Amino acid sequence: MNPENGKKTYESIDIPKNLNETVMQTIASKKKEELKMKYESNENKKASETKKSYRPVWRGCVAAAAAVLVAGTIGLNTSPVFAENMSKVPVVGQLAQVLTFRSFEGTEGDVELNVNVPVVKGPDGKELPAKVNARIRQLTADYEAQAEKEMAEYREAFFETGGTKADWADRTMNLYIDYDVKYLSNDVLSLGVTTAKSWVSADEEHTYYNIDLKNDKELTLQDVLGDDYAAICNKSIVSQIEERMAADANASFFGYGDSADETDSLGKFETVDANTSFYLNAEGKVVISFPEYSIAPGYMGIQEFTITK
Repeated sequence: MNPENGKKTYESIDIPKNLNETVMQTIASKKKEELKMKYESNENKKASETKKSYRPVWRGCVAAAAAVLVAGTIGLNTSPVFAENMSKVPVVGQLAQVLTFRSFEGTEGDVELNVNVPVVKGPDGKELPAKVNARIRQLTADYEAQAEKEMAEYREAFFETGGTKADWADRTMNLYIDYDVKYLSNDVLSLGVTTAKSWVSADEEHTYYNIDLKNDKELTLQDVLGDDYAAICNKSIVSQIEERMAADANASFFGYGDSADETDSLGKFETVDANTSFYLNAEGKVVISFPEYSIAPGYMGIQEFTITK
């Protein structure tokens, strides 16, 4: 579609006030499902000679306004040229753009990569904020480098202990890097970057960036919840831990229930602080995210808590 024609069509449609944010949240959810499908399929991947694509197909009928807005947002995340043209369209042009800075799918040595690295830009196309973009690039570059180093060390040890080339043939590390727009409004962007790898074992890490778009800075828990942020979060998290353990006999948290008197109680959750990882969900609520093994045994995985006052 020609951008000017698209703009005219868009302007002729009566668009509900909150449609833009709703569509952005829907897209963010789709991207999360896509990454989950890629990551969870990893265990079966070695049995297939053909690499599968897990990109979901968008189906169904939506209102004309939503269709135009979805098309515009997908363009913002795939084509800088399209983003530049669409930046003049009402509503869309008021929002930050999350573009794919680098996308790669292939094999490097013994590592199979599926990488999508984001870059945050303002409506004018300038990187915003530059420090966050630099940190994201460094994070993903370091993760790839560490994965390749680990695989090289494993390969060396394998052959030093009598392993053969035939036995090594099926040994690969699968590494994924992708991003997820958690929340987006005119004022705030909450962006998640997921890094995951699977070989001898599997692990997944989430890193979040919460950006005040108007002031070009990263938001803190204190910025979002106020000076009493720690007390608010602590009360909500402890309450949810107790609820989860009461509802599920297999749920376990360090220092709670049967583990209260054990040595692992040293990892008991006590309080959040300025460095605690969080993001804003589709409703704009704070979600605290704890990595594996930080407050609970590894089988519990990443633990997240939506904060309620």
